[in-house]
Amino acid sequence: MRRIGVFPSTVIFITAVFTIVTYPLLPAEIAVHFGTDFSPDMFVQKWLGLIMMPFLMIMFTGTEYYGKEKVNQETRLEFEYCFRLLLVLLAIIQMSIIVYALGYEIPTGRFALMTAGAFMLLLAAYLSYSKKLFHFLNLIGFKKTDAYTRNLWKKITISTLTVAGVACLVLAIFMRNDPSYFMMGMLLGMCVIVVGSGFYLNKK
Repeated sequence: MRRIGVFPSTVIFITAVFTIVTYPLLPAEIAVHFGTDFSPDMFVQKWLGLIMMPFLMIMFTGTEYYGKEKVNQETRLEFEYCFRLLLVLLAIIQMSIIVYALGYEIPTGRFALMTAGAFMLLLAAYLSYSKKLFHFLNLIGFKKTDAYTRNLWKKITISTLTVAGVACLVLAIFMRNDPSYFMMGMLLGMCVIVVGSGFYLNKK
């Protein structure tokens, strides 16, 4: 018997519980769309605004549940992680809408950090199970390296993404200033570590 999976079920459960617990505290109308400056420009009844994201999450989970059996085994992991990334993004949007409706300001920088952190952690989890990374390494010149060297570079990449993802989520909670410089520095540091170690191991 097929199962939906722990990760999708957990994300949907946490989102649903958070929505139900905070529902009585919300105003009659909530903002569901924001402009480029993150100021609200569309309001709807709270029951309608809070049902949209969970509905999409359930719909995407059902699509993954019934669709992954028709996908080739080689591409099934990518198929699953695409839907898991969508689930995380929808959960972040739902919780952001609720937090804003409760009266808390959500700067675009904080939202960007949360999204970037979630994406990096999911990417790190994907790389830890994906075998297609080795095909990519062959394309960029790792043909002469042995399995140990390729696995070492893979571990460096996964560790770098994990540390950067956790740092983004922590900073999103305790952020006091504009995180633009931090994000640019972190991206530069990641490129130096991942790309630099890759070239070094390839020439070693």
